[in-house]
Amino acid sequence: MHKAFTFTIKSICFDEDYRPSDASRITTNFANLARGASRHENLRNTLRMIDNRFNALAHWDNPNGDRYSVT
Repeated sequence: MHKAFTFTIKSICFDEDYRPSDASRITTNFANLARGASRHENLRNTLRMIDNRFNALAHWDNPNGDRYSVT
């Protein structure tokens, strides 16, 4: 027997203004970074870390490590 199912995909922009939903699990890493007094700084640092890692992976054509950014 075949049962049909329905699903929804939602996306949220992850930037320094990201605010987790009140329904987010407290253990979600990005949600934890986006809570509290240092939330903007935490998110900026996380985005910088992601950019740095992305550039490190593409080092062969990116000698200054600043060509790529994740948006």
